[in-house]
Amino acid sequence: MIKLKYCSISMAMLLALTLWSGVVLAAPAKKSAPQQDNSKAAELLQTGIQRANQGQYDQALTYFDASLKASSKNPDAFLNRGRVLMIQGKYGAAASDLDRAIKLNPDQDDYYLTRGMIYRLMGDFPRAIKDFTKAVNLDSSNTEALINRAAVFFDTGEHENALQDLDRLIEINPKMVNALGNRAFIYEQLGRYDEAIKDLGSIIALEPNNSMAIKHLGFISRRKGELPKALRWYKMAFQMETDSSMKKKIQEEINELERKIASK
Repeated sequence: MIKLKYCSISMAMLLALTLWSGVVLAAPAKKSAPQQDNSKAAELLQTGIQRANQGQYDQALTYFDASLKASSKNPDAFLNRGRVLMIQGKYGAAASDLDRAIKLNPDQDDYYLTRGMIYRLMGDFPRAIKDFTKAVNLDSSNTEALINRAAVFFDTGEHENALQDLDRLIEINPKMVNALGNRAFIYEQLGRYDEAIKDLGSIIALEPNNSMAIKHLGFISRRKGELPKALRWYKMAFQMETDSSMKKKIQEEINELERKIASK
């Protein structure tokens, strides 16, 4: 998950728009394409996955290369090599591997999801949306495809489309904190403060110590001109925060609010 920085405009969040840093690589696909029967290739693939999930990416690539040499028609080997190349920032090569995986098995949603993520990182938003949509069409419960498509819609200013995807995610799982947080952020950006507050309240009901949601409530209360309420939220966030630099920023917000309240 992308690490978020505190800023005065709430969280600049999009909490869960995962770009798979620290991604867990995939076991063989749910819908397997016909493959060469090669136990050695399968063993090499599994070892490569283990190395990748340990962060040993160069070693993982060596095993994936060997697996593909032993069995050149295994789409999962292309998938996992492509994911490692994506993590290393080699987007062109990663996309090429996913092209091969999809050619071998065009009915696997995770392949389109991964290629869509690569396109998103490349800034090719139309092709990213196309692939995320294909993944969702193949598996309507693919939450990663939905949240990544919502991210691209947000990046391109298509807020209503982003909200539709987040609505679907919350229908699938009403306790998905990341989707609730993202939707609250978009509502806030659109000036739909009461809807944002409702989503943030749902987060706090699920996670009472979610300091990001509490800070966001403070920010929205301040925007609405409800300074005493904003002050209460920021003080609560200050008590929960453990990072010293973050506490300093929250204290600055508290000091400014106290000055404004005192001057009225």
